Amino acid sequence: MYDNYNYPAGADTPDAPWNQSEPDDKEFLVDVEYILQKKNVKVTTKDYRPEVVIKDEQIVEPLDTSDTNWENAYEESGHLTIQELLNELKEYVKADMQTCSPNTCKGAYLKRVLEDCDGWELYDKEYKQSE
Repeated sequence: MYDNYNYPAGADTPDAPWNQSEPDDKEFLVDVEYILQKKNVKVTTKDYRPEVVIKDEQIVEPLDTSDTNWENAYEESGHLTIQELLNELKEYVKADMQTCSPNTCKGAYLKRVLEDCDGWELYDKEYKQSE
């Protein structure tokens, strides 16, 4: 069968590690889901109600934000959503791709970044006041 060439008995067989080959890469379709959270974002809004409370003989005005639309406050404060950030990134990548050859490492990387910016869907979002 095999001449062991000083290998231990049973080591020089067709299933020995050095006789094995790696399987070819195959493409598969997968779903990717990320849950992201950004904490303590500063927003400015007039969408609140001051309440006058007398405490220890002093007037205290706590702010009632129970009806505040935090999504509008976030957007009106100039912050970008994840989808808007991805669209901005796409524009930067497209501009950068114009300056390099697609056959370079950077060109291939930028192409992958551009492809990864597409196809994201928003399933849920929540805006609430930080505690």
